[in-house]
Amino acid sequence: MSPDAREDTCAVCGGPAAQRCANCRAARYCGRAHQRAHWKDGHKAACHPYVVLTSPALGRHWVAARDIKAGEVLLEERPLVVGPKAGSPPVCLACYAPVTDGRTCSACGWPVCGARCEMAPVHRLAECPLIAGQYDARRSAVYCFVTPLRCMLLDSSEGDRRAAFRSLQSHLDRRIGTPLYQAYAINVAAFVLDRLGLRRLADSDGGPHDERSALEATAVLDTNAFEVRREGGRKFRAVYSQASMMAHSCTPNTKHVFVGDPADGCPVIRITAAVAIGLGCPVTATYTQTLWCTRDRLRHLQSAKCFECACPRCTDPTELGTHLGSIACRACATGRVPITADGPWQCTGCGRRTDDSGGDGVAEAEHHVRSLSRADGAGFERFVKQVYASEWLPLHAGHYVTVGAKYALAQLYSNRISELTPAQLKYNTKICEELLWLADVLEPGITRFRGLLLFYLVRGLKQLNRVTKTKQNNYETIKNYTEEAVVILKTEPDLVHLIEQLQ
Repeated sequence: MSPDAREDTCAVCGGPAAQRCANCRAARYCGRAHQRAHWKDGHKAACHPYVVLTSPALGRHWVAARDIKAGEVLLEERPLVVGPKAGSPPVCLACYAPVTDGRTCSACGWPVCGARCEMAPVHRLAECPLIAGQYDARRSAVYCFVTPLRCMLLDSSEGDRRAAFRSLQSHLDRRIGTPLYQAYAINVAAFVLDRLGLRRLADSDGGPHDERSALEATAVLDTNAFEVRREGGRKFRAVYSQASMMAHSCTPNTKHVFVGDPADGCPVIRITAAVAIGLGCPVTATYTQTLWCTRDRLRHLQSAKCFECACPRCTDPTELGTHLGSIACRACATGRVPITADGPWQCTGCGRRTDDSGGDGVAEAEHHVRSLSRADGAGFERFVKQVYASEWLPLHAGHYVTVGAKYALAQLYSNRISELTPAQLKYNTKICEELLWLADVLEPGITRFRGLLLFYLVRGLKQLNRVTKTKQNNYETIKNYTEEAVVILKTEPDLVHLIEQLQ
């Protein structure tokens, strides 16, 4: 009998197992000696507090193998493939920093930061020999083929990475007839196969490169890639083997950050439990934005990820009681009308039914908010106050357009904290507390959204105490908010520096 033949046998010797790994709860051992031996022999890399299961509804997904505490790091993983986004502006092909000084690779002529990036294996050993003379800054889609090409060039020396990448879902059959993939057939498939000559080269398995393989690589990227944002304006995408298998939820129980040198073009992804996760519960991430309404989240998931979300938030017309996508009732003003796919819709207050989804009014409000300068504090203040005064019906205080304006105002206030009047500081407190309630429902726990809101709130309360020079009786509240903010900010590498401003 092999060591792995039975769940109750030692993973090393196959003998009776009296103990199991405390972290993953999967591997079993006859004693400490074999547990230590197995750890050194490869279990360390595979030991996680989750297991990967498969279901018809979720496909491959993570499930907690034990009770997980909030703040636990579940995974740190290097990427399978990294590269520029399809619509990227001119960036270095190794570290993805914006390039404006005209520096180029001496071998291929594409933008790089300097000699170090020019010689980086991610570029020099991948596309560099193929793309000489092909850079044209006038083409809007000039970078769209680079990352798919890197995926296609994964060879037999990178067998584990290649196999892991090819095992990921692509949904290509659902994408292939769309306008986007018709464009990719020209700008990616035809370009790399015919312009770069990849059609004449055998792939790493000895088979031909063809349009299907090029579009398959592109679709795997679109389905699984994470957007990476790093210091210095770096924006690019990366695919991770394990992290890509987490199920989506619009109220996720994990968050992810990217760690390591900000200039490193191969960032490690760190997955952290945002809240406690019970044994047997799905471990989830989100592919959308918290402050999007259900309509916008579903549209994005359908077009970008090719699935229909059925999480508790998406299946609740009230969005878990937040009414982020509901409109204000024109009859009673205080009621909310949840807008679903099909009307007529009914007010939760007075019960009135209506065929008016409020689409025109919402679109006008969205256009107005987008037209405001990010520095126009007075404009955001005026808009939010007008919503509260029912001057922007069918919007209400908790509508997603209003909430977006409030969040922009909280950020703006934080950047100008020393210039704010006592009235503005009190208004900052009101806005932040309202948004914290929303965070508690939609993105609770140790999350970036909640951490930033606490930061804005604490700074505003401290400044209010300073400018009013009166005892506010809020020192205990400030202390508690500060302690929670510090816990969260410590888990966000690019926000750690904010902690100094809370002291």
